[in-house]
Amino acid sequence: MKNQHFKFSGKYFGFLLLLTLSISFLFMPSCTDDFKENDNLADDFDILAQVISLKYGNLGVSDAANDGIDEFYFLSPTVSTQPKFHGSFHPNLAPIVEISDDFSFETVHTLFKREPNATNSVQVNAQEEFYFANWDLSKTKPVIGKIYRARVKVGSRVLGFVDFGVVRNANQKLNNNIIPVVENQQMRITFRIEDKICPARIEVVPEEAIILKGAQQQFTAIVYNFFDEVLENQKITWSVGNEAVASINQNGMATGSEFGSTSVLATVHDVTGEGALFVQEVETGPRPGKDIIVFNDMNPFDNEIGLVNPNNRLMVRNLVSFETIGPRANGNTIWFDCGKNSRYPNACSLTEGIHTNLKQLIQSFGFDLEMVNSSETPLTDIPQDVKVIFLWLPRIAYSLNEINNLKLFAEQGGRIVFIGEFDGFYEAIGFQVQNHFLENMGSDMRNIGGNLACFGIERNIPANSLRPHPITRDMAGVTFACASIVETGENDYPFVYDPSNTQILASVAQINTVPITELSPFRINPNLKMKSSADDKHWPYPGVITD
Repeated sequence: MKNQHFKFSGKYFGFLLLLTLSISFLFMPSCTDDFKENDNLADDFDILAQVISLKYGNLGVSDAANDGIDEFYFLSPTVSTQPKFHGSFHPNLAPIVEISDDFSFETVHTLFKREPNATNSVQVNAQEEFYFANWDLSKTKPVIGKIYRARVKVGSRVLGFVDFGVVRNANQKLNNNIIPVVENQQMRITFRIEDKICPARIEVVPEEAIILKGAQQQFTAIVYNFFDEVLENQKITWSVGNEAVASINQNGMATGSEFGSTSVLATVHDVTGEGALFVQEVETGPRPGKDIIVFNDMNPFDNEIGLVNPNNRLMVRNLVSFETIGPRANGNTIWFDCGKNSRYPNACSLTEGIHTNLKQLIQSFGFDLEMVNSSETPLTDIPQDVKVIFLWLPRIAYSLNEINNLKLFAEQGGRIVFIGEFDGFYEAIGFQVQNHFLENMGSDMRNIGGNLACFGIERNIPANSLRPHPITRDMAGVTFACASIVETGENDYPFVYDPSNTQILASVAQINTVPITELSPFRINPNLKMKSSADDKHWPYPGVITD
């Protein structure tokens, strides 16, 4: 059978074209009836709402009438039904209304503030007891088919939100409790804020304190409502987290009982504020955590000199096992950083060098030990389980970003241990890097050179050269070998002196955790005690690593 071909003449083609246009005309909506387009728009809104709700939760309205915060209400005409309320209107606040199609509000479509000369202002109708902001869509030009969230804030606190869908005409109906707003028209966002009589947060003062065993510390509590206004005459219940360390009466007076730390809790109804109390045994040096400790000698931690002494092993225990506050309090990881052109990179070797026993000892206390190299990976993203960082003889400066991240690490309860050395080994550049680091961390401690406790009996530091501190807890002495002198400032706390009790071999300081905007310049301390010619005849010193 032959294939049959159809050939259209001009007459047939014209007829089909006319028929097609006629059918299209029959089904074309009128200029005033765009229901088909609106149906499609509603479907688009449904899909968009599903996507948004997966990340941000249910859409619609969040206020006291819709399972939101008490004493905050959206009113008509923003919502179709006027809610019932019973409290007293609060007319003296400065609410902010933010509108954005970015529900994280990293970008804002339009902003309203309660300011006299603001282009977009939040106004108050004190007589009828509501606030309002007029959103003029003809000026801000939101995109049709998008969902915009309007949220109300007082200060940094979000009171509630309402979700709008931008449509073409007032007949459009939307699902998911989304309120339609018509392009190029106005929407009055109206809301009511009532007095807050319930506590929202409690500030314990002081935030942290250090006392001796048997001493007392007065704590007070400031109770705030949701608008950060102080609530007076609140009945406060006081308690402590660890009753073995301290007790507290219902007037907020705490008494230290045993060495350690505890939380101090102030509670009103179901809201609790928290402070911290550190109880020391003898003197009140910087509390554990949020601190930096300087040893200008690595021999207290080596296999053949330092860790032969049981007291040095106790010192290692005290350095890594301590009670503190903050998110790093329960950290179980210790970092050794041998980057920045470390003078002794073998400190980060598990099999080589003179500090292999130190690593095993730290692990025996239940900690994980990780070797890091800040030259390859800067110290800018420190995992939350890291509690202590040892910096081993760096000779390249830490960056501004690293300094500020180490400050944050300390603010969270972390501890930094800086291992330096005497000038014959660490060299001038090492001193510069160490002192530059300490200055930028907010400490007055400096490595000023010299070499002490080098030979024989000098290495055995007696108990009377130790100062009471959690780092020297249970110790009856310590061993050093050729340590450089630590110069300290008013807020630093020396805890190891040389046998003559005149020169400082190790010290601790509380870190100033406020971020800095620029690094201080490099400079060598003018009091730097460089190695004398008399010292040369003893170099290299027995038992001291020279490479």
